[in-house]
Amino acid sequence: MPSLGYPVTRDFPGQVFAPAAFTGAIIALVFLVIINAASAGYETVSEFNADFNVTRTHWFNQHLPFLVPKPGTLCDPRLLGLGDTITTNYTLFQYTIASIDLPNIDGSGLSYRGWTLDNCDITSLFVNADANTFVMDFTALVSCRADEAQILTGNDYQITARTDWQESTLSGKYTSLLGAQKALKDRQGGTFNKTKDARGTVLDAITAVASTDFAIRVLNLDAVTSFPSIISFQADFPWCPASLADAPCASQIPPYTAGQAPQQYFASQPAASFNQPLVTDNTSAIISNLVQGIYATVRMDLGNRSPNNFLLNTSRIPEAINATFPSTFPNVANRSLLYSLLVDDGYYASTPGTSSVYDLTGLLPLTLPGPAVLDGVYLCRFLVARSPGAAFIAVVAATLSVFSSGWAAFLAVAAAVVKRRSPGGK
Repeated sequence: MPSLGYPVTRDFPGQVFAPAAFTGAIIALVFLVIINAASAGYETVSEFNADFNVTRTHWFNQHLPFLVPKPGTLCDPRLLGLGDTITTNYTLFQYTIASIDLPNIDGSGLSYRGWTLDNCDITSLFVNADANTFVMDFTALVSCRADEAQILTGNDYQITARTDWQESTLSGKYTSLLGAQKALKDRQGGTFNKTKDARGTVLDAITAVASTDFAIRVLNLDAVTSFPSIISFQADFPWCPASLADAPCASQIPPYTAGQAPQQYFASQPAASFNQPLVTDNTSAIISNLVQGIYATVRMDLGNRSPNNFLLNTSRIPEAINATFPSTFPNVANRSLLYSLLVDDGYYASTPGTSSVYDLTGLLPLTLPGPAVLDGVYLCRFLVARSPGAAFIAVVAATLSVFSSGWAAFLAVAAAVVKRRSPGGK
């Protein structure tokens, strides 16, 4: 039968070892309490947050700086696919992903991690104006590409988004412009915020008044000439995103190339010889005003604070917007309502039917407080303190478990060292 026994204990030699060991144990115990309070005293919970780069700090981070989370490590990326609807944090337009030319995930999607839209810009604008139905259809294309820093980290992508809306002089036509909807709702509800809602109000005014200018001139030309009642064109712009703020394209009035407008159009004979391109002084200035107005509002939604945006820098209005149109025919409007509204020279306000529609007094120039990002929420994981009782039990149990194991290992190693140095190894 095996016998029972107990280990023989001896004091460690020297007068320094014991005090040093106990001092080290106390220091280690305090360190373990802090570590376990940070780990066992908190639990991970999932929450939704609108900021992908959100971080949260706790009391222990000043003692354990290596536990401070880095921006972008607490939230899951937003996965986007073809046809998904997106908006920016300025919420002026609603976009649909039209193409993912270079995906950064799974060969067909985009993993969005909250980066700014400094490499996004409007590249094309499509306009179809039908004087017969009093409706103008707009489609703007926006291209986003990875910058060099993103490419170096393996986040290479390129997508194209589109935004579509209609403008009409008919009171029963609903506008799909998000910024205009919100500004109108806040104004009607008495919660209009001049700083925030001014952008939506100006967006509504720019698109509506520029379209009105266009419609008035086209209708009048159609009444006195054989001018086409349907005009369709495409305008293309050089890619000049916010990341190119120091480039010449950010300072000069945006150039564009416009496809020619048809002289006349018969739906039953779209390829007929009389459907020939024709852009003259009758249409060039009015097309330019419309294009420049849309260009400025879309770039504002993308957070582009370029100096050539006349909505942010009103001194550029005379360069970007034509004040008058050529007087090629009698009784055809040759003063721009849009220009008058922007500079507030009284012509727009005195024109019958317009004085009570839009008033931009005190709203220009607009401001953009920061770069644009895609609006949305992300699933994030944060550390949240446990209840006091649960935290106390968890910290005590974890501390005692680690400390007792470490203390036993320390004594065993110390005893082995002493035995080796003692005569006879005892």
